[in-house]
Amino acid sequence: MPIEQLSDPAPSQTLPSMVYQKLRDAILNGIFRPGQMLRQDEVAARLGVSRSPLREALPRLEADGIVILHPRRGYAVASLDPKQITEVFDLRCLLETELARRAIARRTEADIAAVYGIASEMATLAERADDESRAKWFDLNMRFHTALLSPADCPHHLRALDHSRNLIEAYIRTETRLTGDLTEAQQEHIQLAQAFVLGDAEKFVTLTREHSEHTRRRLLAGLPKPDPA
Repeated sequence: MPIEQLSDPAPSQTLPSMVYQKLRDAILNGIFRPGQMLRQDEVAARLGVSRSPLREALPRLEADGIVILHPRRGYAVASLDPKQITEVFDLRCLLETELARRAIARRTEADIAAVYGIASEMATLAERADDESRAKWFDLNMRFHTALLSPADCPHHLRALDHSRNLIEAYIRTETRLTGDLTEAQQEHIQLAQAFVLGDAEKFVTLTREHSEHTRRRLLAGLPKPDPA
């Protein structure tokens, strides 16, 4: 999937913000791989911008945990080993289950409508096999989980959860591209949405925890195996 060059920014969005979003999407969608060095002149040329807005965007991506800065070498796409991925999922599971307990008790009709709408759109996209539809599905996936948990009204928890998601999102998207299968994840989303709509607190918390654990299992199973010594 190539990177589309940037057009003129909208009045409400600065060029560095557009560069940040476009490069973030490119990394999460596997155009730049974990561990790959980001040569600023090359990346700027692919985006059709100068290096100045790129230099402003990269520290934001570093704060997200999506890129890392190597002294004297420059920025690279962040990479994690299986132990680190497991640790991130442990934190994610703790945060999500606590947020789920609070969210289910505080959800409103507007929250229910938002979750239902996103879930319906994801179901349509999951039936398509093209890269663009899958990229949109993953963008909606992040919105879906935010919609499920934001009623908890715990902004510090949610920021920590967003950071942990950023660390592993590229791996999750890569694993799905390799297997080409969204069926299991989509079915789990349907179950989550149903429990949220019905207000079944125990089931919603259980499904939230299981969904995180299943995602971890699928991701770790899809990682390249080390060569035998």
